[in-house]
Amino acid sequence: MIVQKTIRAKIVSLTKSKEEKLEREYANFQLALRNIDAPLYSATKQQAQRLLKRIKGEVREQPLVIRRDLFKIQRQETSKVAKWWARVPVFKRSIWVAVELPRNQESLLRLDIRECRLVKEVKSWSLRITVQKETSFIMLDPKNVLAVDLGEKHIATTVLLRDGSFVNPSFYGESVRGLRRHYAWLRKRLGEKKALDTIRKIRDSERRKVNDILHKISRQIVDEAVAEHACIVLGDLKGIRQRSRGRRMNRIVANMPYFRLSNYVCYKAAWAGVPVYKIKEAWTSKTCHRCGQIGERLSQGLFRCPSCNLVYNADLNGATNIAKRFSDYMLENGASLAMPVNFPRVK
Repeated sequence: MIVQKTIRAKIVSLTKSKEEKLEREYANFQLALRNIDAPLYSATKQQAQRLLKRIKGEVREQPLVIRRDLFKIQRQETSKVAKWWARVPVFKRSIWVAVELPRNQESLLRLDIRECRLVKEVKSWSLRITVQKETSFIMLDPKNVLAVDLGEKHIATTVLLRDGSFVNPSFYGESVRGLRRHYAWLRKRLGEKKALDTIRKIRDSERRKVNDILHKISRQIVDEAVAEHACIVLGDLKGIRQRSRGRRMNRIVANMPYFRLSNYVCYKAAWAGVPVYKIKEAWTSKTCHRCGQIGERLSQGLFRCPSCNLVYNADLNGATNIAKRFSDYMLENGASLAMPVNFPRVK
């Protein structure tokens, strides 16, 4: 089973000459995607033609695709500029550029490099290097279940079902909603002043901050699943944005990056060999996990059951119900019938 991961290598210490060559090759690649003949490295021109066949509709700016047999990255211990250098093909020749790698990802370069893309950022350049490895799931017949409820107050709430008991409740990302609301307020004020350039800048800043939080949350969730030898179960979010919750709550839900977090959990789990399942989460936040009766929300974060008088954290109640629902499903249908959503493609 094959899984892939992308490494972001930031290009640093570019000379003026090398930057001009990168800029020219990148701009000509965009022209080639519009079927305009432009001077390009021959293999890069072929990549542009292949990409053009797959693109439908309006052609937007695309990263420059570097064929894997032409790309090379190596460590230079004697270099005073950078430890890592990458070879990038440009028109008629190739150039070597200094790159910085995340320290915890340097070891990934020993894996099979499948693709590299040159990305033009706001004030810099980077290489997105895709590596792959063969992996296998820790288990396809799990005994422990790590259930994840995605909510408004806490973007993720988890609970571990171990030996029939619910343990290790955790709450993540309470700051995400506040961060998104702050930037929404900021955009509104800047919009009134027609400061469009500043709005674009804060949008990038907001995305970076939110992504950083989501990556840390997904990493913690996957690490717990590995430590507990558990599968991960996510509530299926299909249709969450269309549900009637009231105008204010619909706006909050629309601004929460649920799908991004789900994707981060899925691909990190696949890389670690942890299966991820999705199960319908309808009514999980409104049903009492103790007696199964429909309850009420005393507040956004508090659930009460009028039948058994249980007063409980609403997000934790939802996560517990997701774990119970998945456990019941597995007992009824068997693990062999439940294919994890992050099941890698077999080559």
